[in-house]
Amino acid sequence: MPAARKLDPNASRTAAFGAELRRRREEAQLTQAELGRHAGYSSSQIGAVEVGKRPPTEQFLTECERALGSGLRELWASLSRHRDTAPTWFAPWLQEEEQAQSLRTWQPLVIPGLLQTADYARALLEGESGHDTERIDALVAARLARQQILTRTNPPRYLVVLDEGVLNRPVGGPAVMREQLERLLESARVPHITLQVCPLGANPGLSGGIVIAQALTGTRHTVYLETAAEPVVTSYAEVVELVSMKLDAIRADALPQRASVEFIRKMVEKWT
Repeated sequence: MPAARKLDPNASRTAAFGAELRRRREEAQLTQAELGRHAGYSSSQIGAVEVGKRPPTEQFLTECERALGSGLRELWASLSRHRDTAPTWFAPWLQEEEQAQSLRTWQPLVIPGLLQTADYARALLEGESGHDTERIDALVAARLARQQILTRTNPPRYLVVLDEGVLNRPVGGPAVMREQLERLLESARVPHITLQVCPLGANPGLSGGIVIAQALTGTRHTVYLETAAEPVVTSYAEVVELVSMKLDAIRADALPQRASVEFIRKMVEKWT
């Protein structure tokens, strides 16, 4: 019998659920096939949920709780809660982000969400109309929860290129900016994160922020394009190629990481 696949509960919400499902199944001394017979599923279907490849359906939760006891539905609801605060159009991107082996982003206006501090994120959200305090609290918590992908066991490689203007934009005031830039310096010390600053001036990326996610298989890329309305999420090959070329052109004008870190360090002094 092949060894059970090692799980990383921090990899995604489906992985966290799958790890707990496996723990409960093994505690009940059931094989995947035996649990499948109790719940009305094949062993491969049980296995797909356990390794985080497939999210549990309502029926799956109901049948597995009959076999293993209550609590699975509550767990899945709690893991999904931060997603429920996000707009409907953002859900597909969250899935791509969780499953990516690499993420490359260009940001001409603000620090990307995966590197934002709570106070910086709050200041941005407070600047948007229509959000009350409770909603803002939920959105901040959801944004911070997304950042767990960068601290999981096998995090994605993360390349961030920031326009110099991002470091000068007073979001939340001097104290918030100082804390945020210090967070960038901490992030730049992490081996799987590369941080670059593009000096002020004309470049191919002034039309908006972009993110390119490469899936774990390495064969599929998905892009996230910021617009004045709803951002665009697409895997269309021609768009991916065009956006990749644009990001390469932007990076060609950016400072190397070491020089970028020194530049950010000097900006911290500005906000002190």
